[in-house]
Amino acid sequence: MTTLDITGELLKKYGASGPRYTSYPAIPYWGDATPSMVEGWLESMESRNNSVSLYTHIPFCKSRCYYCGCFVVITPHTEQAERYVDGVMKEMELVAGRIKHPLPVRQYHLGGGTPNYLPPETMTRMVRRAKELFPFMPDTEMSIEVDPRTLDEAYLPMLRELGFNRMSFGVQDFDPKVQEAVNRIQPYDMVARVTEQARQLGFLSVNFDLIYGLPEQTGESFGATMDQVKVLRPDRVALYHYAHLPDSHPYQRRFAAESMADSQQKMAIFLAARQAFLQWGYQPIGLDHFALPEDDLSTAFKQGTMQRNFMGYSTQAGTDMLSFGISAISDFNHAFWQNEKKLPAYYDSVENNRLPILRGLDLNPDDRLRKSVIQALFCKGVVAFAEVEKSFGVSSGHFSEELKSLASMSDDGLVVVTPDRLEVTERGQLFLRNIAMKFDAYLKQGVKPPVQFSSTV
Repeated sequence: MTTLDITGELLKKYGASGPRYTSYPAIPYWGDATPSMVEGWLESMESRNNSVSLYTHIPFCKSRCYYCGCFVVITPHTEQAERYVDGVMKEMELVAGRIKHPLPVRQYHLGGGTPNYLPPETMTRMVRRAKELFPFMPDTEMSIEVDPRTLDEAYLPMLRELGFNRMSFGVQDFDPKVQEAVNRIQPYDMVARVTEQARQLGFLSVNFDLIYGLPEQTGESFGATMDQVKVLRPDRVALYHYAHLPDSHPYQRRFAAESMADSQQKMAIFLAARQAFLQWGYQPIGLDHFALPEDDLSTAFKQGTMQRNFMGYSTQAGTDMLSFGISAISDFNHAFWQNEKKLPAYYDSVENNRLPILRGLDLNPDDRLRKSVIQALFCKGVVAFAEVEKSFGVSSGHFSEELKSLASMSDDGLVVVTPDRLEVTERGQLFLRNIAMKFDAYLKQGVKPPVQFSSTV
């Protein structure tokens, strides 16, 4: 177990803005797409491994969490849920009708927003329709993001009866001062109660999302949060870097600059948390995830079957993702597409039997090649270039310029480079986004995205 030395000079050197690489190319570089284009992609393409993951975005929240950068609709009125679920089911029907052969579902995930915003009968209706349209496997991983603040005791048994077996809580931080600053009052006892209930009901995995770099957060306060996390011992933890983008999310302007830690203080918080997770027996995974050794994510990491997608890290490498609801993003074979982000446009499309497409991209051969390299960096920490070049039919030394550009990172102890191999060091894992940027053709070409990326460290 290593204590990493991350200096202020190193953070300043690599403190750029850049993609999170939940996709390559990054979403801002996608172009316009039409329903007919996506229909053609669905009809003409075969699934990569004859299976699929399904995702549904439930955008509704009863209040705004000020750190959040997700596409959400703030409303206390749950009657909106009925029309929305009708729309989602119609979209599922439109997609299922375009696929050549029924695809077994390996994973089914509900995210948001607040999925448990849906009334029980509405949730039941939507999940049952998904199972009618797509064949779920006996061991399908069914996961859901849950807000403990809006959860009654009868809701989790209903989810378990529907087949959900994994659950994620957006904990972020247990400190009352931090919770007040970000408008998410969620006491420890509340999270402990629903965590215990989930385990009693037989959920296979309870996952926590934590965020470092939030306003009013200090090393001491987050250390106290970590002590409480240790007691609850979640099966997985995603420890995310807070993305402060007030131009894109105006509600973040309420955070005073002096209330937030600088880069070095944020890194100190992350490193202390990382060290704690290692001491408690968690496996560090990729950029910002930790999992207990017996968890499926740890197994997938060790076996090389993990992938990075719009949900973060997933256990099913190569599995296509079909996504439904506003802003939802699909990754099917070698094409991406994103749905409309506004409810009126979404409803207008699905209620008139059109796919609600906002933008998309059919990846060209170079996109696919670089996507595979970036996936290997994030999921394995190693790229064997001879294998990649052979697989994609490109000449030996195809990435020679990129490897030369890594010389400074090699000197800084982030990577080990040979002519046909790149390995990310333990220190380099914290700079994965920066390393991946060296292989990003869109950044190399100087193409400016229409939106600002978050800070890499």
